[in-house]
Amino acid sequence: MNEFDENNVQVQNDEAQTADNVESVDGKKFVHIDKSKRIFDIVYLALCSAFMLVMWCTGYNFLPLVADILAIVAGVFIFARMLAKSNVGLYMWISYMVCICGLFVFFLIWGAESFGKNLWYNSVIVLFPVLLATLVYLADKFIAKKAALKVTCAVCAFLMVGTAIVYVFFMNLRCRPTVESLQAGHDDYLASVKNKYNTKNDSPNVLVILMDDMAYSDISAYSYLASKVNGEGGTVTDSVNATINTPNIDSIADGGIMMDNFYSASPVCSPSRFSILTGRYSSRGYLDNVVFPSDIQSNPWSPTHFLNPYQFLNNVDGILGDEITFAEVLQAAGYNTGCIGKWNLGDYGEYLPTSQGFDYFYGSYYVNDMTPYNWVEDYVDESGNFHSKEVRTHKENLDQSESTRLLTAQMLNFISSSVENDEKFLAYYTTPWPHYPIYSDNSGSGKGNTSDDTYVQCIEEFDKYLGDILNYLKNTPDPSGNGSLYDNTLVVFTSDNGPGREGVTGDMRGRKNTTFEGGMKVPMLVSYPNGGVGSGDAIATETYNYYQWENNSEPTSQENVASKVKSSVATSATTKHIDASSMNFDLFNTILSYCGITNEDGSVYLPSDRIIDGVDLTSLWNCTVPTSTRVHKKLFYLKKGKCQAVQMAVELDGTTYDFKYYDSVRTENSAFIDQVYKNYLFNLDTDPAEGYSVSKTYPEIASTLLSELKAFRKEMKTNRRGIIK
Repeated sequence: MNEFDENNVQVQNDEAQTADNVESVDGKKFVHIDKSKRIFDIVYLALCSAFMLVMWCTGYNFLPLVADILAIVAGVFIFARMLAKSNVGLYMWISYMVCICGLFVFFLIWGAESFGKNLWYNSVIVLFPVLLATLVYLADKFIAKKAALKVTCAVCAFLMVGTAIVYVFFMNLRCRPTVESLQAGHDDYLASVKNKYNTKNDSPNVLVILMDDMAYSDISAYSYLASKVNGEGGTVTDSVNATINTPNIDSIADGGIMMDNFYSASPVCSPSRFSILTGRYSSRGYLDNVVFPSDIQSNPWSPTHFLNPYQFLNNVDGILGDEITFAEVLQAAGYNTGCIGKWNLGDYGEYLPTSQGFDYFYGSYYVNDMTPYNWVEDYVDESGNFHSKEVRTHKENLDQSESTRLLTAQMLNFISSSVENDEKFLAYYTTPWPHYPIYSDNSGSGKGNTSDDTYVQCIEEFDKYLGDILNYLKNTPDPSGNGSLYDNTLVVFTSDNGPGREGVTGDMRGRKNTTFEGGMKVPMLVSYPNGGVGSGDAIATETYNYYQWENNSEPTSQENVASKVKSSVATSATTKHIDASSMNFDLFNTILSYCGITNEDGSVYLPSDRIIDGVDLTSLWNCTVPTSTRVHKKLFYLKKGKCQAVQMAVELDGTTYDFKYYDSVRTENSAFIDQVYKNYLFNLDTDPAEGYSVSKTYPEIASTLLSELKAFRKEMKTNRRGIIK
């Protein structure tokens, strides 16, 4: 080939390469990054930038998901433009980077984890979106072929969308709460308790037994099938026909009391548990619904970790650290405090049980139908260092048949070790039962046998193992020398709310997650022989029969649990029924009162910086006042942060009745699920089933209760946290 031919070939090659790098339209050179100022792109960039500023300034953890969606949309536009025009719109590319990098900055500013953990975790999850976007921007620097450039950038843009979508599923939404803090008052109050009070020989131990989703009539002492029989001393309530036999639970009321109108403060678990511990309506802590796992795991992956930000306000992920629990108060007074079972009030940092006054925790942070559902053992050592280890994995808990046996063993170990160390104890036994899914080992067959995984078997197995705890207390001398541990222990039994799928509410309307009576009225039995519970004569003594398990005195085990059958011989017991209405937040004041956290005048020593909605029930429990003594002027029924109803005592024709009023409530009847009932008024004394509205008969009473509803709703808007200034 001569020199002319070589030059000609070179010219042809140059022309071919130029043709490959030149737009065919208007003969203009191909531009990889299109800097054209399209109105839509500019507006979208402005929107993303403004949204990032709002997100950074407010710190709300429900905004990052929206920011990520904005990034996904920008990525889709970039991908579509690559397919249609073979180039990248600069301002849409910047929008994508603003959103992704803005998320990174947000979590560094507002993340609840340590700065180091926030830095490395968020660096990892933004790494691929940023690298892909950078590759798209710089691709023309190292790819000369237009076709190859288009394919490469299209693939990268597609992956930009994909990685932004993946970001959603692994976004750590744990952020610092943005509520007005009560921490100073929290610290001052507990410090004063520590200085003023300490456990004394006459201070009781405390055992609180909390069921999960147990219905009002699920235990035999409250059974709607109980019969009235004539005994030597008069009428006797006999539970021989009860569907579920619960003699050990029933025995708690022997010599003690039963409350006939005791309510949970919420129709679902987490808010109710908040109220039990703090003595306050759950909305004061922004805890309006069930707390879901916030942990990010890949095996098993938790599909619900992004739910909390969209049901709670102000980045709340559980019970806030500045709330005061009765566990913290008793801990400050020198009690050894332990929680065994279900927590469901948060799974990290300030929300953990060991951050809320419990020296020891064994169980799950979650509900037994959640993913993950693992068990942990947590404690804080003498140096204040937190220790936690997983003791049962989610996989091991796929069959939960062993739960009752294992949790009972841990509770017995906690109580016995406290006694051996000469410590007063607070034992908070929060069983996961009978919440669905139901498991039991009442047959003693172990895992894999589903024949005994029924609602009835589950509760009866729990009762048998509870007998081991009660027997230990009754058979162990108290260090004071004054009777047994049981005689000197305040034992409280109740449920967190009404029943879910199964369970019997008696004659009451509604179930779990409704503010009708069946969703919020729960059993309450109390014993404290040496503390005066049931000892007064202002309330009449009643006799009841229950039917103990055969061989109940023997420790329950997998080998003998099935042989513990219902005795045919009745055990006769006496108790006192309290008719007055109260809510589970009253436990805060009442437990402190019995434990001696009181002022010189006998009133409960309470924090001064916040509203405590509970009241002291000791006069009722000690039966020194009549059974129907009203301890609350009014009680409010809350669901998902909204006050749906109010109960209030009203005098009518010389008699005082408890009326309940709804201005608006959605039906619980699935056949009419679209219906909302208006202006419903019920007389709970004459119509406990809430079957007949009397608002038209007593419009003035309806108007009075409506005014109370509106006043409380206004308070929840103007001073939701209940701060006293």
